Amino acid sequence: MARTLEAAGGVVYRGDSDSRHQFLLVHRPRYRDWSLPKGKLDRGETFKGGALREIEEETGYRCSARDYLGAITYRTQRDRLKVVRYWLVKAKKGGFKPNSEVDAVEWVGINAARALLTYNRDVRLVERAHAILSNPTATRIYLVRHGNAGVRSRWKGPDRKRPLTEKGIAQARGVGEMMSRHPVTEIRSSPALRCIQTVEPIARDIGLEIETADLLSEFTPVDTIHEYLSDFNGGAVVLCSHKDWIGPLVQDLAGRGVPIRGARKWPKASIWVLDLLNGKVVTGHYEGRG
Repeated sequence: MARTLEAAGGVVYRGDSDSRHQFLLVHRPRYRDWSLPKGKLDRGETFKGGALREIEEETGYRCSARDYLGAITYRTQRDRLKVVRYWLVKAKKGGFKPNSEVDAVEWVGINAARALLTYNRDVRLVERAHAILSNPTATRIYLVRHGNAGVRSRWKGPDRKRPLTEKGIAQARGVGEMMSRHPVTEIRSSPALRCIQTVEPIARDIGLEIETADLLSEFTPVDTIHEYLSDFNGGAVVLCSHKDWIGPLVQDLAGRGVPIRGARKWPKASIWVLDLLNGKVVTGHYEGRG
């Protein structure tokens, strides 16, 4: 099996809090695309160090790293798995000169970035950066329901140890493929084996440990769920839980007047996206099934 390619990059911005932020996009003539500066790590180099080096080499700007935005994965043209870790970075000094990898750059606002960027994964990274610059507490939650684990009544052992079926394992791969296009900083799961197994593919691909949390277990009261979410202060976090955790939460949010888009459903291996500010959910939408 080919080794995973490791790379790092950044969302470069300029402008202070009292001015309009702009983001730096690069044009690569080899791929004929507009993207974010990034590149493969040198031997022994850290991800953050590699991100700052690649940004300076491609754009001519020396930058300082701020928030970690998360990791994404995708397949290269040669079908190699590539994991890229991104930081929000502020341009300090320098200026662009065309080079062997980048022939043009553009400083643009958030709406122009959405229109110009070639890849949706880059759009999501710039949107995360914009959210953090607007409010440092901005948190994105990817709320995943576990995959198929068979019929509860037919399982003879402890329910917490009930594993995914073959169908559930395939669904978990689908969750991993869907989440690979979104930046992720952390993965948490209910202690139930079926939940842990559902997020194992994405954890393996981006090199993150899965943290288990009892408050993601079944039968957690919805008020307790809100208390749990109130502790989040930044990041893009995957939470894997159960039907009676996700359903009551979504219904309660809608009842409180929180804008909820998409189908009001939470089938197995489905993903809900919640955006939080200051520990409170402000929007939510149904992303679909893995």
